[in-house]
Amino acid sequence: MLKQRLLVAVIGLPIGVAAIVFGSYYLFGITIVLSLLGLHEYYTLLRPYRPNLLVGYLAGLGVLAGAFFVGIEGMLGALAGLVVLIFFWSLLGELGAHLVGRMAMTAFGVLWIPMGFAYLLMLRALEHGMALTILVFSCTILSDTFAFFVGRAIGRHKMAPRISPKKSVEGAVGGLVGAVVAALIVRIYSPWLPTRDAIILGLIVGLVGQWGDLFESAFKRDFRVKDSGKLLPGHGGVFDRFDSLLFAGFCAYWTAVVLLGDVVR
Repeated sequence: MLKQRLLVAVIGLPIGVAAIVFGSYYLFGITIVLSLLGLHEYYTLLRPYRPNLLVGYLAGLGVLAGAFFVGIEGMLGALAGLVVLIFFWSLLGELGAHLVGRMAMTAFGVLWIPMGFAYLLMLRALEHGMALTILVFSCTILSDTFAFFVGRAIGRHKMAPRISPKKSVEGAVGGLVGAVVAALIVRIYSPWLPTRDAIILGLIVGLVGQWGDLFESAFKRDFRVKDSGKLLPGHGGVFDRFDSLLFAGFCAYWTAVVLLGDVVR
């Protein structure tokens, strides 16, 4: 399993780094592919609830396009479009067939996956956005790595045994340390980023990233599945691999805007 994870990392990391460095349409295209794959895995798990795939995919593409071409106003406009699509669906849908639940499940997928990737697009569009996006990715990766090895070495106290039995408190603390280490490494090459703010960003990304991972684990546990898909050997699906980033990008964007203000805008 570890060899498979490393192989996927060796192939995927250069693609991810190139997407962050080049940004623009290259990153936009990557996020579209990942969002659609993630939505596909999400809606496949929810197949018994019969989500509306057309509404979900159209709204998801709209959220990404709005964030990329306009910014937060464009993303909010696309979410308003999602509400309109849901409204028309409610008029035409089959009443008495769990329509409200189907609408909620469909909309939640858009809010969770495409909007999570949309915030990464908006983070990259900020001043010093490349460094901030690298910080988020490196904090997430190093947090996951530290948590894995620290948990295996000294993990004794279960953190959430009903949701993810293998995760330990010691591993979670190690993950936070790894995230802060990654943020401080990025800080070395970013003189505009104060050390205190780098530490805060590292702690927030590390904490929220682990919460995002647990959130998706609870979601899968409820559906009695181990992985959301099989596209990435050793990792599961796209949803499994990027679950931490979907929350981390949102929090990193607003933390950077609040802490750094005009430096990043």
